[in-house]
Amino acid sequence: MKIENVEVRDIAGEFGTPVYVYSLKTLRDSIAEIKRLAPVARYAMKACSNGRILDEMRKGGVKIDAVSLFEVQRALRAGFGTNDICFTSDVFLNAGDAEYCLENDIFCNCGTLGMLEEYGRAFQKRQRGSNRVSIRINPGEGHGHSKKTNTGGPYSKHGIWFQNLDEARGIAKKYGLIVSGVHMHIGSGGDMEHLKRITGKLVDFAKQFENLETINFGGGLPYQYREALPQVDISGYKPILEERVKVLEQHFGWRIVCEIEPGRRFVAGCGYLIGEVRSLNHTFDETGKRLDYVLGNIGFCHLIRPMAYGSYHPIWFDGDNLGPVQDVIVAGPVCESGDMLTQENDEPVPRKLPLPRAGDLIVVGGAGAYGFAMSSNYNTQPLIAEVLVDGDQCTLARRRQTLDDVVREEL
Repeated sequence: MKIENVEVRDIAGEFGTPVYVYSLKTLRDSIAEIKRLAPVARYAMKACSNGRILDEMRKGGVKIDAVSLFEVQRALRAGFGTNDICFTSDVFLNAGDAEYCLENDIFCNCGTLGMLEEYGRAFQKRQRGSNRVSIRINPGEGHGHSKKTNTGGPYSKHGIWFQNLDEARGIAKKYGLIVSGVHMHIGSGGDMEHLKRITGKLVDFAKQFENLETINFGGGLPYQYREALPQVDISGYKPILEERVKVLEQHFGWRIVCEIEPGRRFVAGCGYLIGEVRSLNHTFDETGKRLDYVLGNIGFCHLIRPMAYGSYHPIWFDGDNLGPVQDVIVAGPVCESGDMLTQENDEPVPRKLPLPRAGDLIVVGGAGAYGFAMSSNYNTQPLIAEVLVDGDQCTLARRRQTLDDVVREEL
């Protein structure tokens, strides 16, 4: 199996396993695809924040959506200008964060009334920095591929409730702020029909802000993880956005900037996680049916999405003498029973795959978004290496941690 023109065996041999690998061709294709949709495309950098990934975004003309002050600073280190970054959050994590944004001209997108008020107090105190802000609106509904990724509706903490917009305007007026932007993101996993309807809702909310300059329709663009199904065509989103902005420009009588801020759709497909089969095991269920387990060195400390969300990822084995295709459960080395790559609703789900042998490679696809970014040192596992593939070239983008790295901050 190859990633671009490089054999996965060669990558594993040079960099060890487990290892994250990113195809720059796939990433560049995704950047070009998404940039066609809207005049301003931001990257929700929480999906994958490696500096080399950020560098590709910058060179591709993509701006940044950051959700923490450290993400803001990381983007600045990667070469983005302050005008390229929008800080979106529900709270300022620390006292002084609002002042930092004012001092450094970082545009803030406030997801709660409290955050809007804190920004207003900081602005009133300083009387310096921009008085322009954006607000994130909760439209009263959400749409996530899991309840844990649903970021709208009454049981979501995100966004200013749509019935509280009068209060938001009152806070802005109290502190001399101008709400120049509105934003909405209700979760990952929507389809075109749903995006069409929800963008119409945001347009209605946006009309309530007389100084509107920017409307950000968020992310949530669909991505198909199942390898047997065609990738979702998102080109139809462009005319939907154009129509929404046309309505607003006719309403206000001036140009409105249209933005989107996907994360997953940018990077999911460019990422692979390569591991190694370490052992085979089997049990028997209550009916006597045999259950075959393939145990590898990829655990939920490396890729947590299957355990956290029941997420599907394509899986391939690479070996010289793979056995016949049969039902197998692919699991990891971590001590929890939930450490399985093939599961749904907290239960193991066998996958039809050729039976490998110890020493064969496991390749997990669709791992570019929320893979390395959500990995951990659980079980004192080091954070693993990240590698870039560009044609037939392979380069290290992050070295593998050592035990010294893991314990360095302990006193």
